[in-house]
Amino acid sequence: MGKSIITSIDKAKLCLGCGMCKAICGKESIKMEIGNDGFIHPHKINKEINKADEKVIYKICPGINVSNEKSFGRKDRVWGEILGNYSTFSKDKEIRQLGSSGGTITQICISLIETKKVDAVLQVGCATDDYTRNELKVSRTRENIVSNASSRYAPAFVFDDMKKILSGSKDTFAFVGKPCDVSALNNFVKEFPEYRNKIKYTIAIVCAGIPSFKGTENVIEKLNGEAPIKNLRYRGDGWPGYFTFDDAKGMKYKMGYNDSWGKILGRTVHFRCKICPDGIGLHADIAVGDAWETKGGYPDFKEKPGQSLTLVRTIKGERLLRELIKSKALEHNEIEVSKLKDIQPYQYKRRIYVTARIIAFIIVKRKLVNFKNMGIISNIGKANAYVYLREFLGSVKRLLKGA
Repeated sequence: MGKSIITSIDKAKLCLGCGMCKAICGKESIKMEIGNDGFIHPHKINKEINKADEKVIYKICPGINVSNEKSFGRKDRVWGEILGNYSTFSKDKEIRQLGSSGGTITQICISLIETKKVDAVLQVGCATDDYTRNELKVSRTRENIVSNASSRYAPAFVFDDMKKILSGSKDTFAFVGKPCDVSALNNFVKEFPEYRNKIKYTIAIVCAGIPSFKGTENVIEKLNGEAPIKNLRYRGDGWPGYFTFDDAKGMKYKMGYNDSWGKILGRTVHFRCKICPDGIGLHADIAVGDAWETKGGYPDFKEKPGQSLTLVRTIKGERLLRELIKSKALEHNEIEVSKLKDIQPYQYKRRIYVTARIIAFIIVKRKLVNFKNMGIISNIGKANAYVYLREFLGSVKRLLKGA
């Protein structure tokens, strides 16, 4: 019985490989590995997983549960609750250069540690000698945080040690992750309220989807790098920055963002990401992405000093950002909500048309997803009827083919 929920979520291609089920059932109960598709899957599940744990997983798994507790309509139903929206960047030149888009998240995390608002930051980092080891790091110093700066365009274990981390000390934390990670953590602390006061801030990374490790391998192969690969970075050290790595011979390689993400990585994103109702961190305190400069609806990816799109979603997040601005840690310029669809055109279109894909999934797979208060139904009215029908029929066709 304990096996059925986890495997059914995985077989429906909804498992994000985050490790939350391991946190609930115990690390020895489930073994998760990278599959042939380049994504993390549960491979070995202990038959003794009890029914109570199974029910908890069904309630909090972010693959099927995304619930937004904030209201809609303060600014725009597409973009959710917004108390402030800005173009920002760190005034520390090193941080701005290292970050993927202006170093805003890195600066926020450093400031949280230095002002003792939290004891540590939970963020995903990668081993220098194994690009497949993306895992949750507990960062307690500026050096820790800076070493984990920049994006990770690949699957990651995020939550398998979460209970141990939160119950192991009196420390308080800020959490940085993809919107689905923030949703998972919110689901987790709702189910286990004893941990609620341990998480002081949540910061979401505006996300276009999780690429497979196959995408990473394809970039390395394209550049003719020789394994083993070290010091792999997907972005950062500039804006948008380069995909870079060192190979076994000590040779250094790089590929521009438009080629690495646009032509290779972005084409391998997880199926679940294609029906994601939230790439913009609707339920975080602050969401941060790229403040792209677009021409004709397409971003200009020429290298330049980084600029972050920063969406403030809670009063707590608003107070924090204002403190950072007042202390001159962050530079900021306010952005009109009407401009957001030009800055993040992909996220705007995704919010408008994702319901077509979700409906197609429910009809073909006969599986329900629990996406609550995401504002996606009301956004149908903004859609072009022809494009909406094309999205629906195209999704049905791909689902029937098993794609």
